Amino acid sequence: MKNEILFVYGRTPRLAHEELASFFPDVHTISDTIALVKSPISDIRIHSLGGTVKIVRVIQYSDVFTPDIASSVLREYAYSGRLTFGISVYGKNGVSSSFFQAVKTQLTHALIQTRFVEPKQGAILSSVAVEKHHVTELVAVFVKSNWIIGVTQEVQPFEEWSTRDYGRPASDPHRGMLPPKVSRMIVNIALANYRKKTHTGFPTLLDPFCGVGTVLVEALLSGAVPIGCDISKQAVQKAEKNLAWAAAQYGLIQTSGYRVFVQDATHIGSVLEPESIDAIATEPFLGEPVSMAKGDAFSEHTAKNILKGLEKLYTGSLKSWKKILVPNGRVVMAMPVYMTKRGEMRVKNIVDRCENLGYTLCIGPIEYSRPQATVKREFVVFEKT
Repeated sequence: MKNEILFVYGRTPRLAHEELASFFPDVHTISDTIALVKSPISDIRIHSLGGTVKIVRVIQYSDVFTPDIASSVLREYAYSGRLTFGISVYGKNGVSSSFFQAVKTQLTHALIQTRFVEPKQGAILSSVAVEKHHVTELVAVFVKSNWIIGVTQEVQPFEEWSTRDYGRPASDPHRGMLPPKVSRMIVNIALANYRKKTHTGFPTLLDPFCGVGTVLVEALLSGAVPIGCDISKQAVQKAEKNLAWAAAQYGLIQTSGYRVFVQDATHIGSVLEPESIDAIATEPFLGEPVSMAKGDAFSEHTAKNILKGLEKLYTGSLKSWKKILVPNGRVVMAMPVYMTKRGEMRVKNIVDRCENLGYTLCIGPIEYSRPQATVKREFVVFEKT
């Protein structure tokens, strides 16, 4: 158990799992929201992952979970005779207030000055509560009649993610709708094949529909050289501002390698060198905002016309990207799903015809959407053949 680690996923578990698998192919699924990795993780921290909210070190396995077990584990985490603890239970109902009190009593008998923080709702403490209250969190996961018991090592740096979402200098409510966490996930998934190889430099990651540069910023912070383009000059200017801000915010000195320029995504192959891009991650153009329904479902006719145009755009783009992508390079892109009165409608033929375009579908579609969205997204991952 020395190197057994639990990863607790956030609100997009399927995408989070693919992100984690891009670092650890042998990741073992415990539940829909928890995974186990049995290898050392000294080379990865939680700030590198967009989809993981907690990293938990496994302490022991047990067929029961009692106050005695909880207090014996927590006793090792008391410093200077003081401890603030919490308990989160996954896979089963949470423990009662009397359970907390029993653990506190046992710790007090061990001459540890103790207080505890209970979950406000349900059985799980939020990462915000763990961080703000400086909680030593005991995690108990019930799996197949047994318990995996561990202690949280890191929680997602929520303030850092919020700053990148709301504190950046340039934004656009109609463009760049992917939040930084999701952008980091698709960046990590896109770079999976690059990490399997031995390289001396830094990977190049392209966002050919860069908008205000959310994906580019996450690529920069992940150690890649971001390259972005957009058909909008204004969007490119905003992306440049956000990249410069991020570089200054995180003290990144060597940032001269990134490029952002105005270009149609279907013709980027005429601008960049052949096989010069290691990976592509993007949320492409999903349709004009003026064409989108305001709170209601699309008419089938409207959706059909929009999706027909998008199919042509995506086909042309993938053809152009194939020229500049390295062999086995990945493309992670969002595909729109339009909600109509007769049900969901998608871009036809892109996934089915990807082999004719020179790609293999290796992951997806994975749905991602915000509540009450009239346009959902499905992420797909292609590999250049």
